[in-house]
Order: sequence, then structure tokens, then C-alpha cells
Amino acid sequence: MKQSFSGSLTRCHIIVILILLALLVPNFALAKRAQAAKVEPVVYENIRYVAPNDDGRRGYIQAWDTRTEKKLWDLTIYHNFINPFMEEDVQWVFVKKLSVEDGRLKLVDERDREYGVNLKTRVVKRLK
Repeated sequence: MKQSFSGSLTRCHIIVILILLALLVPNFALAKRAQAAKVEPVVYENIRYVAPNDDGRRGYIQAWDTRTEKKLWDLTIYHNFINPFMEEDVQWVFVKKLSVEDGRLKLVDERDREYGVNLKTRVVKRLK
């Protein structure tokens, strides 16, 4: 009888250990995010505005002269707070849409937050 109890206890320990391991080991396949969508550039008054989407820690745009193909400036629109206790890439937020309305560049991110950029002063304003 003592052997049977000892054998059951060992199996119970193994099951508990396996359950704990399953809970403690992160599932990397679920933690990775899909690649950011390619955002179509917008041309307004001979300047092409692009959202490179190459840095998930911030949303930013670049302005390029369409005649000389030189970069004029870049501007950070928003920063993403990165929680150090979570997988970083699943916290990234990228730009998903650019447009120009009434002389203002409008930008929408993956969380559907909207920003407006005054193209003369480069002042950023949160719209929604």
C-alpha cells in the first residue's frame, strides 16, 4: 500500500510541475504582432508626406520635396508607453492612414486615434 501511495504522489508532482511549466513559459508565437500596414504617401503642394512605420515606439511622419527627393523634416506625432513587463512588439502602435484636409495633415493610428498637423507650423493636435 505504501508503494502505491508513493507512486501516486510522484505522478501528482509531475502533473503539477508540468502545469506550472506550461503557465510560466511564455508562448512566443502568440506574443508576436503582425507587420505594420504600408501607408500610402500623401502629396500636397509638391511635398510628399510619409509614415515610415519602422519604429513602433513612436508614430512619426517625414516630409520630402517631390522635385529634389530630399527629406525636408521629420516629426514625431505620438510616443507609445512601453510596459517593461510585457512583450514589447505587441505594444507597438503604427500609423494606418494619412490624408490632407484643409491644409492640415490628418493621421490615424492603429488604435483609431486621430491627429492633425498644421503643415505651416508643424504643431500637432489630437483630434480624437
